Amino acid sequence: MPAAQIGAGALVRDRAARVVALAGERAILAPLGTLEGITVGDRIVADPLALALVLGTPLLGRAIAADGNVLDGRRPPRGKRGAIDSLAAAPDERRPVQHVFWTGVRAIDGPLAFARGARIGIFGAPGCGKSTLLERIVAGGDADARVIALVGERGREAERWLARIDPRTTIVCATSDRSAAERVRAAEVAVAQAERLAGRGLEVLLVIDSLARVAAAAREVALAAGEAAGRGGYPPSVFALIARLVERAGPFRTGTITLIATVLSEEADARDPVSEAARAALDGHLALSPALAARGRFPALDLTRSTSRTFGEVVSAEHARAASAFSAAVAWLEETREARQFGLSSPDPRAQAILAAEPAIAAFLTQGVEASEPARTLRELHRIAETI
Repeated sequence: MPAAQIGAGALVRDRAARVVALAGERAILAPLGTLEGITVGDRIVADPLALALVLGTPLLGRAIAADGNVLDGRRPPRGKRGAIDSLAAAPDERRPVQHVFWTGVRAIDGPLAFARGARIGIFGAPGCGKSTLLERIVAGGDADARVIALVGERGREAERWLARIDPRTTIVCATSDRSAAERVRAAEVAVAQAERLAGRGLEVLLVIDSLARVAAAAREVALAAGEAAGRGGYPPSVFALIARLVERAGPFRTGTITLIATVLSEEADARDPVSEAARAALDGHLALSPALAARGRFPALDLTRSTSRTFGEVVSAEHARAASAFSAAVAWLEETREARQFGLSSPDPRAQAILAAEPAIAAFLTQGVEASEPARTLRELHRIAETI
């Protein structure tokens, strides 16, 4: 394949592929699809349009695969096909965060509010309610448009998302049976779609579910291309990919991209390389607790292990004071839980006030399917803070 460049597109028969490495005079390709039917001697043709897609408003209300093929049974979207840029916006194209991104989830909007344009991770073990929390944020989040990347999902989970698609949403899906290159590509396509919408001045919510599965797919591609394994068995290019995807979200001169990415993280293995890389790149993380999930609390959000680094930049002074008092009370209740189970309690008046407020705190942190309006969330947060 003459004049091959890393990242360039190619066709093997009618199958799209991507150049992922160069070895001497050979180009190593990663196929976006199955290899069934490919034989030795098949012609490979460099084709810049092999990876080109229609992006932007024609994809709103649509569901596509990583190669651009439709998944919703409708006609292919019309529009000019273009290449997908892999570079983050330059610093002079960005602006400071200014406003809260309201999710409709009290446990987040009260003590852990984050900014429009923030990059947030949802960390938790299986069974902690990551998918349900993600659905609530997508349904109640204050965004003009939503782009959802389903990477490595089970077919049943993908069907649930596809059934709820609406005119403001784009879904890019590569289920667990798709090739590793296709799973990585799904995340890249979703980011490019979010950038195209933000370029039109829209406030975009970008969801990647999950960043851990993107990293696993990228590891497959890199190892197959001959890259040496590094820390935790992950080649260095995997961590570069995580940083590159995350950095492409943010507030821009026109529009914003607020990123929420899920990361599978067992409590006993919370410091695995992918989790560490994600935490370093993100603006905050929401940690889900198996213990809270076992108690039946939804969302099972552990405030003591969660943080929002953009909180202080976008909330009012009154909101910050109330959130500080609320979070301190939650931390005290968790620290003294075992002692209180044995009948030990403090005579300190503030401790007694927190104990009296415990039912209200638990009610604030527990939420059903309904979204909570920002004004109501702040009103309840202030009411609890005043009692403790």
